[in-house]
Amino acid sequence: YRYVADSRDKGKDTRLKIIDESHGIWRCHFAGSCSQVCPKGVDPAMGIQLLRGYLLGFRS
Repeated sequence: YRYVADSRDKGKDTRLKIIDESHGIWRCHFAGSCSQVCPKGVDPAMGIQLLRGYLLGFRS
């Protein structure tokens, strides 16, 4: 999500097309397991939810 939210990013449209496919972010069931086991303490589940909201039009 951080790259989509970054106004300096020039690849945003291309990246959004890739993740907005059936095997992209819509494939995630949001169990949160990825965030629980992430060794870096990153919250990928939250990033996926933010991207879904962005694609659905809830842009902030």
